[in-house]
Amino acid sequence: MSESDDILSVLSDDQSREIMKVLTDADLSIKQVSHLLNIPQSTAYRKVRKLEELKIIKKTKVIRTIEGLDESYYKNWTYEIIVTFKEGVLTHAIKHVKIEDKIIRLWQKFSD
Repeated sequence: MSESDDILSVLSDDQSREIMKVLTDADLSIKQVSHLLNIPQSTAYRKVRKLEELKIIKKTKVIRTIEGLDESYYKNWTYEIIVTFKEGVLTHAIKHVKIEDKIIRLWQKFSD
């Protein structure tokens, strides 16, 4: 399966799209995603791993819990995905949030 096929598969999956949506507004751990979307943690892990592999979301931080475990937080850093089927070939383009946009959002958080 090609990467474009994987992108199309992820975009056609309701749970993956919901994960992308909730990670657009906040940095969340897999446990939080699982709870928020009412899906099993194992499903959330699998889907988050695939979304990260395809560079749709990214790990933003890792926090050590009281129990001594590392808990990763993720964020959607994609603002547009274009899938094209032309002359029998499936292709895709992913556009990520620009660094300037990240800096603006950071300043907005400080001003709140």
